[in-house]
Amino acid sequence: MSFFDNLRRAAEKSLAYSNCSFCGLEQTEIGICTPCLSAVEPMGRSCRTCASPIEASQAAQSEPDAGSSCGQCLQKPPAFQKVIAATRYRFPVDKALSELKFNKQLHFARSLSHVLERRVRLSYQDTSYPEALVAIPLHPKRLSERGFNQSEIITKHLANTLSIPHNNALTRIKDTPHQIGLSEKQRRKNLNNAFYLQKPLPSHIALVDDVVTTGSTVSEAAKLCLQNGVKQVDVWCLAKT
Repeated sequence: MSFFDNLRRAAEKSLAYSNCSFCGLEQTEIGICTPCLSAVEPMGRSCRTCASPIEASQAAQSEPDAGSSCGQCLQKPPAFQKVIAATRYRFPVDKALSELKFNKQLHFARSLSHVLERRVRLSYQDTSYPEALVAIPLHPKRLSERGFNQSEIITKHLANTLSIPHNNALTRIKDTPHQIGLSEKQRRKNLNNAFYLQKPLPSHIALVDDVVTTGSTVSEAAKLCLQNGVKQVDVWCLAKT
Protein backbone atom coordinates (compact mmCIF):
# COMPACT_ATOMS: atom_id res chain seq x y z
CA MET A 1 0.00 0.00 0.00
CA SER A 2 1.40 3.39 -1.03
CA PHE A 3 2.02 6.39 1.21
CA PHE A 4 -0.96 8.19 -0.35
CA ASP A 5 -3.23 5.20 0.26
CA ASN A 6 -2.23 5.20 3.92
CA LEU A 7 -2.81 8.95 4.12
CA ARG A 8 -6.26 8.63 2.54
CA ARG A 9 -7.28 5.85 4.92
CA ALA A 10 -6.07 7.83 7.92
CA ALA A 11 -8.07 10.85 6.76
CA GLU A 12 -11.23 8.76 6.26
CA LYS A 13 -10.82 7.27 9.72
CA SER A 14 -10.41 10.68 11.33
CA LEU A 15 -13.62 11.91 9.66
CA ALA A 16 -15.53 8.95 11.11
CA TYR A 17 -14.57 9.93 14.66
CA SER A 18 -15.69 12.92 16.69
CA ASN A 19 -15.26 14.15 20.22
CA CYS A 20 -17.61 12.77 22.85
CA SER A 21 -20.84 14.80 22.95
CA PHE A 22 -20.81 14.85 26.74
CA CYS A 23 -17.24 15.40 27.92
CA GLY A 24 -15.75 16.68 24.65
CA LEU A 25 -12.43 15.03 25.45
CA GLU A 26 -12.15 11.60 23.88
CA GLN A 27 -12.66 10.90 20.20
CA THR A 28 -15.09 8.10 19.47
CA GLU A 29 -16.86 6.67 16.46
CA ILE A 30 -20.29 6.66 18.14
CA GLY A 31 -20.12 10.17 19.57
CA ILE A 32 -19.96 9.12 23.21
CA CYS A 33 -16.87 7.81 25.00
CA THR A 34 -16.78 4.71 27.17
CA PRO A 35 -16.73 6.52 30.55
CA CYS A 36 -19.67 8.75 29.58
CA LEU A 37 -21.54 5.77 28.14
CA SER A 38 -21.12 3.97 31.47
CA ALA A 39 -22.45 7.05 33.26
CA VAL A 40 -25.62 7.57 31.19
CA GLU A 41 -26.55 4.03 30.18
CA PRO A 42 -27.73 2.33 33.43
CA MET A 43 -31.53 2.17 33.69
CA GLY A 44 -31.87 0.37 37.02
CA ARG A 45 -34.85 -1.86 37.79
CA SER A 46 -37.60 -0.92 35.34
CA CYS A 47 -41.14 -1.92 34.48
CA ARG A 48 -40.91 -4.36 31.60
CA THR A 49 -43.84 -2.61 29.85
CA CYS A 50 -43.51 1.15 30.36
CA ALA A 51 -39.83 1.29 31.47
CA SER A 52 -40.66 3.43 34.51
CA PRO A 53 -38.47 2.88 37.59
CA ILE A 54 -39.79 0.06 39.75
CA GLU A 55 -38.87 -0.74 43.32
CA ALA A 56 -37.80 -4.25 44.32
CA SER A 57 -40.78 -4.43 46.69
CA GLN A 58 -43.16 -3.66 43.82
CA ALA A 59 -41.65 -6.38 41.66
CA ALA A 60 -41.99 -8.90 44.49
CA GLN A 61 -45.68 -8.09 44.84
CA SER A 62 -46.39 -8.53 41.12
CA GLU A 63 -48.35 -11.48 39.85
CA PRO A 64 -46.19 -14.57 39.15
CA ASP A 65 -46.55 -14.28 35.37
CA ALA A 66 -46.20 -10.51 35.27
CA GLY A 67 -42.45 -10.22 35.65
CA SER A 68 -41.18 -6.83 36.79
CA SER A 69 -44.28 -4.84 35.89
CA CYS A 70 -45.38 -1.72 37.71
CA GLY A 71 -48.76 -1.56 39.41
CA GLN A 72 -50.18 0.88 36.87
CA CYS A 73 -49.36 -1.37 33.90
CA LEU A 74 -50.82 -4.39 35.73
CA GLN A 75 -54.06 -2.55 36.50
CA LYS A 76 -54.41 -0.77 33.16
CA PRO A 77 -52.14 -2.16 30.42
CA PRO A 78 -51.13 0.55 27.92
CA ALA A 79 -51.80 0.45 24.20
CA PHE A 80 -48.15 -0.22 23.43
CA GLN A 81 -46.42 -3.55 24.07
CA LYS A 82 -43.20 -2.24 25.64
CA VAL A 83 -40.93 0.77 25.95
CA ILE A 84 -37.23 0.47 25.20
CA ALA A 85 -35.29 3.46 26.50
CA ALA A 86 -31.61 4.24 26.09
CA THR A 87 -31.36 5.84 29.50
CA ARG A 88 -33.13 7.81 32.22
CA TYR A 89 -34.16 11.43 31.76
CA ARG A 90 -31.75 12.87 34.32
CA PHE A 91 -28.52 14.83 34.29
CA PRO A 92 -26.64 15.01 31.98
CA VAL A 93 -29.14 13.50 29.53
CA ASP A 94 -31.93 15.98 30.36
CA LYS A 95 -29.56 18.87 29.66
CA ALA A 96 -28.34 17.22 26.44
CA LEU A 97 -31.87 16.71 25.10
CA SER A 98 -32.80 20.29 25.94
CA GLU A 99 -29.75 21.47 24.02
CA LEU A 100 -30.72 19.20 21.14
CA LYS A 101 -34.28 20.51 20.82
CA PHE A 102 -33.88 24.18 21.63
CA ASN A 103 -30.29 24.97 20.65
CA LYS A 104 -29.93 22.64 17.65
CA GLN A 105 -27.12 20.59 19.19
CA LEU A 106 -27.84 17.69 16.85
CA HIS A 107 -24.71 15.75 17.83
CA PHE A 108 -26.58 14.61 20.96
CA ALA A 109 -29.14 12.86 18.73
CA ARG A 110 -26.36 10.89 17.08
CA SER A 111 -24.59 9.85 20.27
CA LEU A 112 -27.73 8.92 22.22
CA SER A 113 -29.17 7.09 19.20
CA HIS A 114 -26.14 4.81 19.36
CA VAL A 115 -26.93 4.12 23.02
CA LEU A 116 -30.55 3.32 22.12
CA GLU A 117 -29.39 1.08 19.29
CA ARG A 118 -27.35 -1.00 21.77
CA ARG A 119 -30.40 -1.36 24.01
CA VAL A 120 -32.64 -2.35 21.09
CA ARG A 121 -30.25 -5.05 19.89
CA LEU A 122 -30.21 -6.58 23.38
CA SER A 123 -33.99 -6.40 23.71
CA TYR A 124 -34.70 -8.23 20.44
CA GLN A 125 -32.12 -11.00 20.70
CA ASP A 126 -34.83 -13.68 20.85
CA THR A 127 -37.55 -12.02 18.80
CA SER A 128 -38.02 -10.24 15.49
CA TYR A 129 -37.55 -6.52 15.03
CA PRO A 130 -40.60 -4.41 14.17
CA GLU A 131 -41.43 -4.26 10.49
CA ALA A 132 -41.29 -0.45 10.41
CA LEU A 133 -40.09 2.49 12.49
CA VAL A 134 -42.43 5.47 12.82
CA ALA A 135 -41.26 8.80 14.24
CA ILE A 136 -43.59 10.72 16.51
CA PRO A 137 -44.30 13.74 14.29
CA LEU A 138 -44.30 17.45 15.06
CA HIS A 139 -47.11 19.72 13.95
CA PRO A 140 -46.06 21.63 10.80
CA LYS A 141 -46.08 24.90 12.74
CA ARG A 142 -43.73 23.52 15.41
CA LEU A 143 -41.55 21.92 12.75
CA SER A 144 -41.26 25.25 10.93
CA GLU A 145 -40.26 27.02 14.15
CA ARG A 146 -37.68 24.43 15.18
CA GLY A 147 -36.40 23.52 11.74
CA PHE A 148 -36.16 19.80 12.42
CA ASN A 149 -37.92 16.93 14.18
CA GLN A 150 -35.52 15.27 16.61
CA SER A 151 -37.59 12.07 16.58
CA GLU A 152 -37.21 11.90 12.80
CA ILE A 153 -33.42 12.20 13.13
CA ILE A 154 -33.34 9.38 15.69
CA THR A 155 -35.62 7.21 13.54
CA LYS A 156 -33.50 7.64 10.43
CA HIS A 157 -30.36 6.65 12.34
CA LEU A 158 -31.98 3.50 13.73
CA ALA A 159 -33.59 2.59 10.42
CA ASN A 160 -30.18 2.77 8.75
CA THR A 161 -28.15 0.91 11.38
CA LEU A 162 -30.77 -1.79 12.07
CA SER A 163 -31.97 -2.13 8.44
CA ILE A 164 -35.62 -1.54 9.34
CA PRO A 165 -37.87 0.47 6.98
CA HIS A 166 -38.69 4.03 8.05
CA ASN A 167 -42.40 4.77 7.57
CA ASN A 168 -43.71 8.35 7.74
CA ALA A 169 -47.40 7.37 7.82
CA LEU A 170 -48.14 9.29 11.00
CA THR A 171 -48.82 13.03 10.92
CA ARG A 172 -49.73 15.54 13.60
CA ILE A 173 -52.84 17.56 12.82
CA LYS A 174 -53.34 19.27 16.19
CA ASP A 175 -50.94 21.96 17.35
CA THR A 176 -50.73 20.93 20.99
CA PRO A 177 -49.07 23.25 23.53
CA HIS A 178 -45.87 22.18 25.24
CA GLN A 179 -46.48 19.30 27.63
CA ILE A 180 -43.87 20.36 30.19
CA GLY A 181 -45.38 20.72 33.65
CA LEU A 182 -48.78 19.27 32.72
CA SER A 183 -50.44 16.39 34.56
CA GLU A 184 -51.12 13.12 32.79
CA LYS A 185 -54.82 14.01 32.52
CA GLN A 186 -54.01 17.38 30.97
CA ARG A 187 -51.58 15.73 28.54
CA ARG A 188 -54.20 13.22 27.43
CA LYS A 189 -56.73 16.00 26.84
CA ASN A 190 -54.20 18.00 24.81
CA LEU A 191 -53.40 15.00 22.64
CA ASN A 192 -56.97 13.90 21.90
CA ASN A 193 -57.26 13.50 18.10
CA ALA A 194 -53.79 15.01 17.66
CA PHE A 195 -52.60 12.44 15.09
CA TYR A 196 -53.72 11.22 11.69
CA LEU A 197 -52.64 8.07 9.85
CA GLN A 198 -52.25 8.84 6.16
CA LYS A 199 -51.35 5.37 4.90
CA PRO A 200 -51.40 1.72 6.11
CA LEU A 201 -48.76 0.33 8.43
CA PRO A 202 -47.47 -3.25 8.86
CA SER A 203 -48.67 -5.40 11.75
CA HIS A 204 -45.67 -4.75 14.05
CA ILE A 205 -44.17 -1.27 14.38
CA ALA A 206 -42.04 0.78 16.76
CA LEU A 207 -42.89 4.39 17.53
CA VAL A 208 -39.74 6.46 18.05
CA ASP A 209 -39.52 9.56 20.26
CA ASP A 210 -36.84 11.46 22.14
CA VAL A 211 -38.40 11.45 25.62
CA VAL A 212 -41.27 9.46 27.14
CA THR A 213 -42.63 11.02 30.33
CA THR A 214 -46.15 9.89 31.24
CA GLY A 215 -46.51 8.00 27.96
CA SER A 216 -49.52 10.06 26.87
CA THR A 217 -48.10 11.00 23.47
CA VAL A 218 -47.00 7.52 22.46
CA SER A 219 -50.21 6.02 23.89
CA GLU A 220 -52.38 8.28 21.73
CA ALA A 221 -50.32 7.44 18.65
CA ALA A 222 -50.34 3.71 19.48
CA LYS A 223 -54.13 3.66 19.89
CA LEU A 224 -54.60 5.20 16.47
CA CYS A 225 -52.26 2.64 14.89
CA LEU A 226 -54.03 -0.26 16.61
CA GLN A 227 -57.39 1.04 15.40
CA ASN A 228 -56.08 0.90 11.85
CA GLY A 229 -54.79 -2.65 11.54
CA VAL A 230 -51.53 -2.66 13.48
CA LYS A 231 -51.29 -5.63 15.86
CA GLN A 232 -48.28 -4.69 18.01
CA VAL A 233 -46.77 -1.31 18.87
CA ASP A 234 -43.43 -1.01 20.64
CA VAL A 235 -41.97 2.31 21.75
CA TRP A 236 -38.31 3.29 21.44
CA CYS A 237 -36.98 6.47 23.05
CA LEU A 238 -33.73 8.10 24.07
CA ALA A 239 -34.86 8.74 27.63
CA LYS A 240 -37.63 7.72 30.04
CA THR A 241 -38.43 9.66 33.18
